[in-house]
Amino acid sequence: MLFLLLSLLVAQPAEATTYPLTFAFGRSWPLYMTVDSARGLAYADGTSGINPMTGFSFGVINVTTHQLAKVLPLDEIPGPVALDQSNGDVFVAGNYTIEVYDAATQSFSGFVKVGLPIQNVAFDSNASNNIFVTAGDGVYALDPQTDAVVANATLHGGPDGMALDPANGRLFVAEYLSPVVTVFQASSLSLVGTISFPNCCATSPQSLALDPMTQTLYASTGTGYVEMMNAENDSLIKSVLVAPSAGNSTNAIAVNDVNDRVYVASSPGGSVLELDGSTGAVIRTLKVPSDSQVVSLAVDTSTQEVYAPNYHQITVFDAARTGIIFGLVVFGSVGVALVAVVAVALYLFLRKKDAVERTRIQSG
Repeated sequence: MLFLLLSLLVAQPAEATTYPLTFAFGRSWPLYMTVDSARGLAYADGTSGINPMTGFSFGVINVTTHQLAKVLPLDEIPGPVALDQSNGDVFVAGNYTIEVYDAATQSFSGFVKVGLPIQNVAFDSNASNNIFVTAGDGVYALDPQTDAVVANATLHGGPDGMALDPANGRLFVAEYLSPVVTVFQASSLSLVGTISFPNCCATSPQSLALDPMTQTLYASTGTGYVEMMNAENDSLIKSVLVAPSAGNSTNAIAVNDVNDRVYVASSPGGSVLELDGSTGAVIRTLKVPSDSQVVSLAVDTSTQEVYAPNYHQITVFDAARTGIIFGLVVFGSVGVALVAVVAVALYLFLRKKDAVERTRIQSG
């Protein structure tokens, strides 16, 4: 028993990370992020934060130290980013092109030409290895090696956010000018179906996030609602009012498929709402220190942290909320000393009890 308790003491850290933690993104204003959990890196692009914007940057972040490991210049106004999970490459959307960051050389290796104002970008790491782009009234599948358009589809509802379902080879596209999410077969961009939203809530999808474990698709709407959809049968599950205050809206959205949590940025006020993925209920409200708008969200499923870029900085929240054994992490050295005393006392008590039992047996 004593050995077990002492082993527990040695195994526990003396200090814990205090959340939320915030680190600077140079003099730039970080906008869009992605996390490569397998390699322990995160990526963010940003602007100078002044108007008119001057100077665009791309930052490589060490998720262990929460520090910028590298900053590179970007050639165009930064937009959404996508990750190739197989090799760690990152695709950074600009005005009319996508800049490709090569993870092996840790430098930008070239451009993918789109030729239209880019709304959003996604990458299919598991099947086609195509880049998907929403631009103008179209959805395009591009070969990143040749810039060739492999497939395309026209949508007149303002295509914007996308979510890939690699397991089933499907692509979901939000149409922010109409209350519809359109579903395509990713390999050909052939139409599979649509998911329509109810007229009650005047919502239109903007950003999308898919939980591949539960096959639930979530959409922010630019209103106080989040839409929950069944990605297996392309149906609406329900509309959930998560930001009921007048004038509030839901914007960026991300999923933690490890613990079935959804994170959605709410404006104004720099709030990030943590939702129960199965019910849509708000579990807690997180705040960034600057109270500025959170443009994007990214989840590190390895460290169980949520990244929220905001005014000239990146705020990190804890996503796990798994609790703390015996309070050792909270109390630090005081907690270790306290449990050590308890362990010794327990050990002496057990020895005394054993001695009493031996005396009883010998006398009886």
